Amino acid sequence: MYLSGAEMDLKTAPVIRKRLSDFVENGLYGYTVQDRKYNETVCSWMERTRSFRPKDEEIVVTTGTISAVNTAVKAFTSPGDGIVLQAPSYYRFDRAIRNQGRKVVYNPMICENGGYRIDFEHLRKCCELPENTMLLICSPHNPTGRVFTESELQEMASIARENNMIIFCDEIFGEMVMEGYTFYSLLGVSKKGSIVSTSLGKSFNFTGVNQANLLIRDPDVRAVFKEQQRKDHIGSIDPFFYNALCAAYTEEGYLWIREICSLVKRNENRIRAFCSAEMPLIRPLPLEGGFILWMDMRGLGLEDRELQQFMEQEANVIGDPGCEYGSCGKGFYRLQIAASEEKIIRMLEQMKKAYVRRS
Repeated sequence: MYLSGAEMDLKTAPVIRKRLSDFVENGLYGYTVQDRKYNETVCSWMERTRSFRPKDEEIVVTTGTISAVNTAVKAFTSPGDGIVLQAPSYYRFDRAIRNQGRKVVYNPMICENGGYRIDFEHLRKCCELPENTMLLICSPHNPTGRVFTESELQEMASIARENNMIIFCDEIFGEMVMEGYTFYSLLGVSKKGSIVSTSLGKSFNFTGVNQANLLIRDPDVRAVFKEQQRKDHIGSIDPFFYNALCAAYTEEGYLWIREICSLVKRNENRIRAFCSAEMPLIRPLPLEGGFILWMDMRGLGLEDRELQQFMEQEANVIGDPGCEYGSCGKGFYRLQIAASEEKIIRMLEQMKKAYVRRS
């Protein structure tokens, strides 16, 4: 059973499928530009989901978030510079940084009382080092599912500004926040020196189309980024992405996301209750945003290879081993739970059989 990768086990929204079906029949898939309709659609959506309305010129289209990280790293840092990340960290960020000849600098989050918090004392020390020139944030956080609070974002932004650092914030899970939590965009607390990435990838299960929108409200930062982007040459907007976005960022798209969030929350509650009753050595962390559940399996006392064998060969559940997210992920396992409730029930039954055999 596959529950790996940060993509849903669900079809995308019907409103998108209908729009793309009509577009396919049209048969014209040529160069596509960022026109007034596109900008208006993005601006209205950001006003609804992030409580601010960007200007048209503040929207910068790019070929995906990781591609944008690469461009930002080249534009604002030099070879050998350090880029600070909250750990455990999404491995593609680490890879992008190292591929550009920069250093990954981890600020390990503190795991306590069944949740994570930022170690601001250590973060400040990391950012005060002159060789560290960029702070990379992911909120909702991958893989822990944390949604950083407004005060946390304010403090991170303040530390970065004090040390003349650029901030790149991945907000591609930003539309998927669970009931009881509030999503705050970095741009709501800091325009200066900030770049925010948004996408259809996670919220609408569109990871196969490499396109994203950056929001860059600082004109100086935007100019530098676009100059590097011009050197990299990204071409026009993917016409399928253009049509998918115009369909997704509507009332129908918004209501579909809320339905998916309700499904994810039910799945989380089921998993949490089942683990508590049947597998108490496995402890899911609170899922505040997104649809990836970070499972604390340190209680099983297994080494990373044993834990992977337990899940993949004994329980027949394929997720993502925590060790892929750095040393802070040892003893953890990541599952995507945007799937049918029937599939989640089967997963739990398979895990229980393996758990009982082990115990």
